[in-house]
Amino acid sequence: MRTVPAIVVASLLAGLAAGSSTAAEPAATASVRPGPALADPTPRLRELLRELDAFGQVVKPPSGLLKYDYLVPSGPFHQLFDWDAYFMGVALSYERKGRYLASTVRNFLEYTGSPTSSVNGYVPRIIAPEGFWSLPEMCKPFLAQMTYLASESMGNYWWVRPHYDKLARTLYFWENSRRTPDGLFVWFNGDESGVDNTPAVSWEPSEVTEGVDLACYLVREYRAMARIARALDKRDDEGKYAKQAEDLTRRINDLMWSSADAMYFNIDRRTSQHVRVKAWVSFVPLWAGIAPPERAKATIERHLLNPQEFWGPFGLRTLTPDEPKYTPTKGYWKGPTWVVSSYMMSHGLLRYGYRDRAIEEAKRVTALLVRDLEATGGMNENYDPDTGAPAAGTNFLSWNLLALHWVDELESGRVPIALDGPGAR
Repeated sequence: MRTVPAIVVASLLAGLAAGSSTAAEPAATASVRPGPALADPTPRLRELLRELDAFGQVVKPPSGLLKYDYLVPSGPFHQLFDWDAYFMGVALSYERKGRYLASTVRNFLEYTGSPTSSVNGYVPRIIAPEGFWSLPEMCKPFLAQMTYLASESMGNYWWVRPHYDKLARTLYFWENSRRTPDGLFVWFNGDESGVDNTPAVSWEPSEVTEGVDLACYLVREYRAMARIARALDKRDDEGKYAKQAEDLTRRINDLMWSSADAMYFNIDRRTSQHVRVKAWVSFVPLWAGIAPPERAKATIERHLLNPQEFWGPFGLRTLTPDEPKYTPTKGYWKGPTWVVSSYMMSHGLLRYGYRDRAIEEAKRVTALLVRDLEATGGMNENYDPDTGAPAAGTNFLSWNLLALHWVDELESGRVPIALDGPGAR
């Protein structure tokens, strides 16, 4: 494997900093101009993570309430988290280690409904060996996607059959407990959404924000369930779930898109009005592939690739600088660059024809990880998009494992999170 020397990574980061001087140019021009040709820091990242035995750190043996092997962010964490596990599973799929994602799903489904709640289909979003955390927050709708990815990685669905009904009940929970009269769905609070302190989701009162990201995750859950049902020869269920995915896609496009703003927004269920906060979750429809091409082009070129808004010099911002709560340094989800959001948005860019910009994003964020590893021996949860400086806790090893294959995916067009079989778009 060819190693990228540290000096190359330093030069790449210096080039990004120099390129940030163009941020004052008109957004329309900056958004369509190709980015600089950047060296690929992936080989160096692989070398550094191999030295750390990265995959060995994120797989834990059974303990306490967790009866099966499970995936966990390394460092100070010992709990099982929902979407963290999914994206770690994406990285592990390259190692043909789908069994760890499968056992993670089994841990969650072990506690579907009783004893954590009398509500049918409820699953706690965080499970620790010693107890349940963050009740009554629900596990984000990724369990069917985890199941599909694990099954495709292992090349079989035999393990799913005894868990199929419980998996279906998790969707029943959202439909029975969180669906609003307009057919969309509410987050309990920002913490449940995973974008903890985003101003786009209400904490008090709770259960008032219809999340565009939540709706998109559920579209993907329905699609995953349709494919699982097909594999298990449950043809009626396959058709039912496929139709639910189509119906929810239509509602997202009918209700959550603002033509005036060229952007998808959350909705306040109390007023039925858009929550006009420019946060990265507005682009999840690109990742899910449900935005019509003309809408995708408008929102990408007006907002996502706009250096005055989301396209920071060191990575995609999670909140725009013109938002009052923008905090690029230690702001958590109020501006800093995260691997998971950049990964999702880069795949959205790829899907809609912006391959070069997608690759540029992957390379520059991967370069931040390499620089951090070389300087501190660990990686941060997130980084300042304006300076590239670490912006949160160090020794974080979770979905940043996605960067091991991120550039390769975008260059080859391989999309492991696709719901049409391995390597499909």
